[in-house]
Amino acid sequence: MGVVWTTECERARMQASLELDGELSEIEEASLRAHTGCCAACASFGRELAALTRELRAAPPVLYRATVGAGGRPAAGVRLPRRRSAAVRVLQLSAAAAAVLLAAGLGSLAGSLSSPAATTVTTASKAPLHGAAVIDRGFVAMAPAERLPASRIRPAVAL
Repeated sequence: MGVVWTTECERARMQASLELDGELSEIEEASLRAHTGCCAACASFGRELAALTRELRAAPPVLYRATVGAGGRPAAGVRLPRRRSAAVRVLQLSAAAAAVLLAAGLGSLAGSLSSPAATTVTTASKAPLHGAAVIDRGFVAMAPAERLPASRIRPAVAL
């Protein structure tokens, strides 16, 4: 099982790292010094961290060089990432937009073709009733014309 530190030890270890980067305030530095003065484990951690940081900062940078085979192609075992051109991205976005518009158009067409046709209110003798109209779905067929919205009423018989 691992070591369990107090919150003061955890804070001191974070502050030790921040101190090496020069990011501690004067109050935080005083708090760190006070804690490491009475906690041997955190004082040891701070010394080891400082030594490791000095070593890493003193090390020369290492450059990575991929070996390239004949004709400018990568040697066996080395794959270099390919960049997508802007034209390919524009083409992909255009195709996606066209697919969305096509789906919306087909959905709208399918919805209009599948909706039930408007009904005509007539008597048994096929003569139109007083105020008869073609009424959209959702309205009561026997409602008087003056109670229906004008935008939804069409005459049953051409005048």
